Amino acid sequence: MASLTTGGATPVSYSKVHTATQDHKEVDVESGLEQEQDGVGPPLVYDEKTQTPDVSTSRLLAIAKPEWGIMSIGFFFLIITQVATMAIPWYFGRLIDVISDGEKTKEENREEMREIVIQLLIIMVVASFFLFFRGFIFNGAGERVVARLRIRLFKAILQQEIAFFDKNKTGELLSRLSSDTSKLQDAATASVSMFFRTCISVVISIILMFVTSAKLTGVMLVAVPLLIVFAVTYGRFVKRISKRYTDALAKAADVANESISNIRTTRAFAAEDVEVGRYAKLIGDPDDKTDNYWCWMPNRESSYSLGIKKAMGHGGFIGVVGGLGQVTLVGLLWYGGELVLNEEMTAGRLITFMMYALQTGASLAVFAGLFSSFMDAMGASSRTFEIIDREPELKLRGGKPVDQLQGEIKFDNVSFHYPSRKDITVLDQFHLDIAKNSTVALVGQSGGGKSTVISLLERFYDVSSGTISIDGMDLRDLDPSLMRLNFGLVSQEPVLFGVSILDNISYGWAAKHYNDPEKHTEAPPRERIIEVAKMANAHSFIETFPEGYDTLVGERGIKLSGGQKQRIAIARALLVDPSILLLDEATSALDAQSEEVVQEAIDRVMEGRTVVIVAHRLSTIQAADIIVMMKDHKIVDKGSHTELMKRCSEYQELVSKQLSKQAAAYNT
Repeated sequence: MASLTTGGATPVSYSKVHTATQDHKEVDVESGLEQEQDGVGPPLVYDEKTQTPDVSTSRLLAIAKPEWGIMSIGFFFLIITQVATMAIPWYFGRLIDVISDGEKTKEENREEMREIVIQLLIIMVVASFFLFFRGFIFNGAGERVVARLRIRLFKAILQQEIAFFDKNKTGELLSRLSSDTSKLQDAATASVSMFFRTCISVVISIILMFVTSAKLTGVMLVAVPLLIVFAVTYGRFVKRISKRYTDALAKAADVANESISNIRTTRAFAAEDVEVGRYAKLIGDPDDKTDNYWCWMPNRESSYSLGIKKAMGHGGFIGVVGGLGQVTLVGLLWYGGELVLNEEMTAGRLITFMMYALQTGASLAVFAGLFSSFMDAMGASSRTFEIIDREPELKLRGGKPVDQLQGEIKFDNVSFHYPSRKDITVLDQFHLDIAKNSTVALVGQSGGGKSTVISLLERFYDVSSGTISIDGMDLRDLDPSLMRLNFGLVSQEPVLFGVSILDNISYGWAAKHYNDPEKHTEAPPRERIIEVAKMANAHSFIETFPEGYDTLVGERGIKLSGGQKQRIAIARALLVDPSILLLDEATSALDAQSEEVVQEAIDRVMEGRTVVIVAHRLSTIQAADIIVMMKDHKIVDKGSHTELMKRCSEYQELVSKQLSKQAAAYNT
C-alpha cells in the first residue's frame, strides 16, 4: 500500500508500460484451429498461472448464494403468479362453453358467466400483487450480486503482481469490471427467475393440454426433440462467439481509455482522427463500404463483425423456432378442428388447448432469448472468473510480520530480468550494502537498471537470483504489505488522485491504518498534515489557493504544476513516517527554480532515514554517502563523490557532462 501512498505506482500509471497489442492468434476451441485475428484476441496474457476456466452453471448460480434465502421467497411468489396466469385459458374455455351452452336458460348462463369473470378478476388482482414482490426480489438480488461480484473482481485485480499489469492493459480490465459483470448479473438472478417461470409455464401447459386433449398433445410433442437439438447447437455457437465479442470490446475500451486519459497529448499532435481510426478498427465501422462484402459483414474481425455473426445466429435460431412453432400451431388447429367436427371435444376445450399451446410457444420463445443471453453470459464469465481465480505470483500479504524497519539493506549478487522480458538481463550480479540512515545514489546511463533497484526494494518483483535483505531478513520472508508501510516512494512523475490536496496527503495515513479498527476511520490530525506539508515546502503554495487544502487537484493532479505535485507526493510519503525513503528521479523533470525548492524539501526529509536516490543531476547526488556508478546493468564503481572523481572515468565523464550543461544554461 505504501507504493500507492507515495504517488509512484497507482493502477492508472501501469498503462504507461503497456504496448499496444498488434495481431493476435486465437485458437478456436471447437475446431482446434489457430485463427489470425487483426487487433482482436485474448486481452489477458496467459501464463502458467492464468487459465481460462470452464465456467459451469452451478458456479454462476453460486454467485447469488447469499441471496438464495430471499430468492426462495421470490420463487414462491413466482409459482403463485405463474399458476394464476395458467388458469386464464381454462376460464376462457369455460366461458366459451357457457356462452355456447344451449341446454340452459340465458339467465343461468349469464349467472355462471358472472361467477367466472369475478373469479378471474380475483385471480388477476392477487397475481399482480405477488408479481410486484417477485420483480422487486429478483431485480434487487441482481443488483446485490453484481455489486458483490465487482468488488471481488476489483479486489482480485489489485492483488495481482505488478508483472500482471505489465502484460494486461487498463481498459481491458475495466471492461471486465463493467460490461462483463453486468452480463453475469441477470444470468445469476433475473434469468434464473425467467428460466423457472418458463419451465413452470411449459410443464403446467403440457399437463393441462394433456388433460384437455391427449391426442392434440401427442401431435405437439413431436416438435420438441427438434427444438432441443437446435437449441444445443445454437448455444455452443453463442458461447464461442461471445468470448471473442467481449475480448474485442475490451480492446476497444482500452484504446478509448488511453485516448481520453491522454487527451492533451492527442490534441497536441492533432491526432484525433488517428485515435478514432484505432477505435473504429477494433469496433468495426458499419459505414466503411470498402470493408463490407456481404450482408453488412466486414472482412476484418471486430466487435461489429462478431455482433453481426451473433445477430445472424440469433435470427436463424428464432426463425427456426418460430417457424417450427407456427407450423405446429397450424397442424394443431387443423387436427383440433377435425376433433370438434367429430364431436370428440367442444369448441371451448379447443380454445383452451390452443391458448395453452400459444402460451407454450411464447414460453419457448422466451426460453430461446433467455438461452441466448445465458450462453452469452457464460462466454463473458470465463474472462471474469479467470481473473478472480488467478493466484498472484507475489502475494500482498503473508510472511513474517514487521513493524518498524531500521533500514539496513543488502543486495547480495542480485540478478534480474522482467517477467515480460525474460530474454533481457536488467541487473547482473548486483552487490551493494547500504548502512542504516545512510544515503546512496544510483547513477549511470538510462536503462542501466537503476529504477529496477527501487522496484526490487519495494518488492514489485522478485529477484531472478541472489537475495535482498533488510535488517538481516530476506525480503521474500517478510509480509509485503507491512514491509511497504516502512517505505516512502517519490517518483519522477508522481500520480495524484482526483480529490483534494488534503485527501491526497492523507492517503498514506488511510492505507497505513486501514486494518486498524480503531484508527482506519479517523482522519490524520490537520496539524500533522500542515506539518508535513511545511517540511515538503508545499504549505506556502497550498495557502495561496482560495480553498487551501480542500482544493481539488483534478485527474492525475492535472491542475498543479510538476513541482507542486512533487511536493505533495513528498508530504504524502512523510505522513507515514517511512524509515526508508526511495527517490526515483524526483527532480529530473523540474525546472531549475522548482528543482531548488523540491531539493530543499528532500534534503530536509532525508535526515534520520535510509535513502536510496536514482538521479542524474550532480546537485542531487554529490552529497550522498555512497554513489554507485552503474553501466550495462552492473556496478562499475562505488564510493563518495571525491573518491569516484579520482578513480572512476565513467563518473568523471558524467560529472563533466553535467557541468557542461550547467555552463551552457548559465551562458544563455
